[in-house]
Amino acid sequence: MEIRIDGGAEDSRRGCPVPARALRLPVKMGPQVQEKLRYLFRGKGRCFARPEVHSPRARDGNDSPSDTNDTDTDYDTASEGQGYESDEFDRLLTRLQSLEAEEHLVMNADPPDAASKHWSAECEVQDWLKVRGPNYLRDRRKQAPAPAVMECVKVDVFSFDDGPCANVANARPESWLNRQRAARTDASASGRDEPWTFVFQFMNPGPPHVSIALYFRPTGRHAGRSLRELLDAEEESPFGRALARFVRGDRKERDARFKMVIALMEAPWALRQTVPRRPVILGKKFALSYHEGDDYFAIDLDLSSSKFAERVYRSLKWCSKHSVEEIVLMIEPHEDDELPEAVLGAARLSKVGDETPRRLPPLTMTALRGGGGG
Repeated sequence: MEIRIDGGAEDSRRGCPVPARALRLPVKMGPQVQEKLRYLFRGKGRCFARPEVHSPRARDGNDSPSDTNDTDTDYDTASEGQGYESDEFDRLLTRLQSLEAEEHLVMNADPPDAASKHWSAECEVQDWLKVRGPNYLRDRRKQAPAPAVMECVKVDVFSFDDGPCANVANARPESWLNRQRAARTDASASGRDEPWTFVFQFMNPGPPHVSIALYFRPTGRHAGRSLRELLDAEEESPFGRALARFVRGDRKERDARFKMVIALMEAPWALRQTVPRRPVILGKKFALSYHEGDDYFAIDLDLSSSKFAERVYRSLKWCSKHSVEEIVLMIEPHEDDELPEAVLGAARLSKVGDETPRRLPPLTMTALRGGGGG
């Protein structure tokens, strides 16, 4: 989000014009926060409160000015020509920071890394995917999906020389989830549950052992909600029923429901022949491991658990840096009251090569004893 204040008024303390000032805050704003901002900055000169574009490039600061269409904005243009004093500006910024705690916002205090340019939350899923319709168990008809319930907020790409890392999101202090926990040290004072994160990790065989971890959080009206809050809000919805039965189920139930579709948007011919655009119940093909805590639920897919998949991976690993794929995760409905099928989350990976992963050293004994949250 960017807040910009035009200068020109005289600072009563210094007797000189106030320069134009701008503040760029890496936060996601909900509608309530935007309304509060409009109120706070109303009549304070020519003010703009603009949410950032929610894309990896925008979060990492890689968007150029030309990427923003200034003719199509939701800027709040308050009365123009009035003065704006420096002390008032600072006071409003202090108030703005308190709004983050009030609305339980997630700080995107995320340093740029090599993986940032290799993923995106923007997908074309609704153009190519078909999901089970409301009467699928009787008529076998599919339909275009509704927007995903959860949004991909980050992708970590790590490599390890000492072997694969299970539950990387919780086990490694470098993970996005643990960095978010560290950035939310004041969240416990709010009395609210932590936002829920769904994590899906590809554990690719090595050496080096490459981990690709996709992080999803509830979006839209569910943004910032914990799992308990999400399930309460969706208790009577088809997706809510499917999700509740999945997370509360045993391994057999989970293995039978968790589904993935990969669509190669760009790829060499050899890879296209081996990765069809078809849904796969992953628990029937691979060994999945499940990890959960108060603020997260994680699934690890061990690619080496399928000898065929491991051979394909080793043979066609070179294709990865030339391919763009969309990954869609779903919980397969097994009952009428779970239909129509919903997309849990989707992400696009783009040209992930050997230089993309961040190489991590083995954990020290101190780190192993400390562990992550949850």
